[in-house]
Amino acid sequence: MEKNAFIFNTNKCVGCMACVAGCSIENGTTPQLNWRVVNGHNKIKHPGLPVFHFSLACNHCDDAPCMKNCPALAYTRDKDTGAIIHHAEACIGCTYCTWACPYDAPKFNETTKVVEKCNFCVDRISDGKKPACAQACPVGALDFSFDAKVDYKNHLSPGFVNMGIKPSINLIPLREEHRKPTIENSDAIKFPIDIGKYQEKPPSKVELKKEWPLVLFTLAASLLVAWQAANLITGVSLPALLFFSIAASAIFLTSMHVGKKLRLWRFILNLKGSWLSREIFAFSAFLGLGGLALLLKESNIQLFEHKVFDPKTIGYLALLFGSFTLISIDMVYKFFRRKDSIKLHSALISITGPFLFAWFTQSLALIIAFTLIKLSLYLVRKVYLDKQKAKSKHWLTLTRIALLLLPLAALIDYPSTPLWYLLPIILLGEVIDRSEFYTESEIITPQGTLNELSLESN
Repeated sequence: MEKNAFIFNTNKCVGCMACVAGCSIENGTTPQLNWRVVNGHNKIKHPGLPVFHFSLACNHCDDAPCMKNCPALAYTRDKDTGAIIHHAEACIGCTYCTWACPYDAPKFNETTKVVEKCNFCVDRISDGKKPACAQACPVGALDFSFDAKVDYKNHLSPGFVNMGIKPSINLIPLREEHRKPTIENSDAIKFPIDIGKYQEKPPSKVELKKEWPLVLFTLAASLLVAWQAANLITGVSLPALLFFSIAASAIFLTSMHVGKKLRLWRFILNLKGSWLSREIFAFSAFLGLGGLALLLKESNIQLFEHKVFDPKTIGYLALLFGSFTLISIDMVYKFFRRKDSIKLHSALISITGPFLFAWFTQSLALIIAFTLIKLSLYLVRKVYLDKQKAKSKHWLTLTRIALLLLPLAALIDYPSTPLWYLLPIILLGEVIDRSEFYTESEIITPQGTLNELSLESN
């Protein structure tokens, strides 16, 4: 199908940044927040590896993950040009689209607290003009076509991020003679070099210092669901006031991760496509129904005569939404790429919830079972990371294991130990596990992909 598309020739690009300047001048962006970025292979100029570049902005994909996953429906597609347009007035600044996009196109503006990105120079191409970036390229590396037939096979070229989302860019890959430098002096002494040691790492999209609210929110959600389930099934005490206090804290933590807090209501607008919308909707329903069930139970009030409105029935309905919340939380992180490549790991909230439920019910069999599951998954994950020589703090690993086993040992030796003595230890261990989940994960980016290609080629 013919469509508007960029054309990029890796053989011609010299990394002069003229395209970046052209985009910035046309759209009034700042150097700290350029919509177009030139990513380079072999930035340390290793003599045994080729030097080439990819100039990338938003590729206005046919299956655009930013638009598909935005919980606030802040993205639309212009039907005439195919441009994916971001609407700042609808954006809540949750930055979820920055995780979803493998081309690093959406950028969070710390000043405006919303996301912004390349708009395909929609006004220019509507008038039959090329985008400013393509117009500015002095060597013909970046061009534009109004009737391109995109060859998606070329998207398999080494170094180009190919996620099968059909980006609107025709890529002319490196010619074979450019894939490996020609060594003129065959007698030259070879100097092996650890590229990973000297290679500049691109800024990570997943930083624990920014994600602490999410660490605590996800654990608060699993704590509430587990506690409410134990209250329903075994009668464990759960005061409504305490339930609402923890719920309010969880909502506050969520708001800390949003740029536009007064637009929080937009979180649930994309139930059809976004797991983030599903998570917030399910959690809200769980809080409302769970809180109502507790209030009715404490006040011994029957809303109506029909048993459907019985507090226990409402409680089980709340638990249904709570269980879906835990699943949704894990699905939100589907864009994370684990450094150990393991998808089933101990920090999954859908495992943490049942683990906490076991402790609330004081069922020794369940506690032992879920402790062993958590421990096994944690140890496997650490072994994989060590094999891949990923940086890991061993003292933190040992602390996590101790915090997992000590409460179990205490319960076995002293069965009468109150849960409230052990719960802080259990939760501290979960905080460590969940925080490590963020530090051991990353988002696919163009520069990160090029860096990996350099390591593989060395």
